[in-house]
Amino acid sequence: MGIVNATPDSFYDGDPQNNLSSLFAKCKDYVQSGADILDIGGESTRPGATPVSEEEELARVLPLIQKVRQVFPAVPVSLDTFKIPVAREGLKNGVQIVNDVSGTPDKEMFYLVKEYEARLVIMHSRGNPQNMQSLTEYKDLLGEIKEFLASKISQALSCGLTKEQLIIDPGFGFAKTREQNYMLLKHLDVFKELGVTLLAGLSRKTFLSQQCEKPPKRKAQTLAANLVALQNGADILRVHDVKETRKIMNFWQEMQTTL
Repeated sequence: MGIVNATPDSFYDGDPQNNLSSLFAKCKDYVQSGADILDIGGESTRPGATPVSEEEELARVLPLIQKVRQVFPAVPVSLDTFKIPVAREGLKNGVQIVNDVSGTPDKEMFYLVKEYEARLVIMHSRGNPQNMQSLTEYKDLLGEIKEFLASKISQALSCGLTKEQLIIDPGFGFAKTREQNYMLLKHLDVFKELGVTLLAGLSRKTFLSQQCEKPPKRKAQTLAANLVALQNGADILRVHDVKETRKIMNFWQEMQTTL
């Protein structure tokens, strides 16, 4: 899953100069480099990010979604949003996955995804970008995250979605300390027991930094973490470095079929 941030302020590749031409060029490069899914987002969810209106978010993402669907109709498009009106417009324009990072999808989102026969990413988080990094106290990190995701899966199923339509994301970097993120990665396989597709979003995140490195310097750690995620059961890797990650996935898959 290639990350396409149509934003001026995302933590790694947000750019005030982002426009339709440059964003589509990134999508094209991702597809040519082996991306299976394009994940387009119009609002940064990094810690401390400023919220944007529905209108602004739609203005950022809809033209790109429409062009991608026109030029690459076989490539599934995921829309990174938690707003119902934005998700609805995206689905109307051919989005096949809603990537809801809020941690609080409700019945309205479940019914909307069901109406369009799409898929839904349910991510674990707490609070919002302004306060989530202060909400990191857990008595049982893995157990509480697993219980949360199981509850959301149950709610989605009660609204008519199937397990095949659901994707879970334990939420690396969202309301979790460095040590908690490491534990989550090491024990990622516990979430396979929930019986749905498992996504890992590790790319360039702060907990991967060594000696206070900025996001552009976290590439090596990201690739290593993605390999660990594959080993521990991840089905989808959400990444900025598509070409390199595809090489890792090809190597991993070949090794599994050879040994």
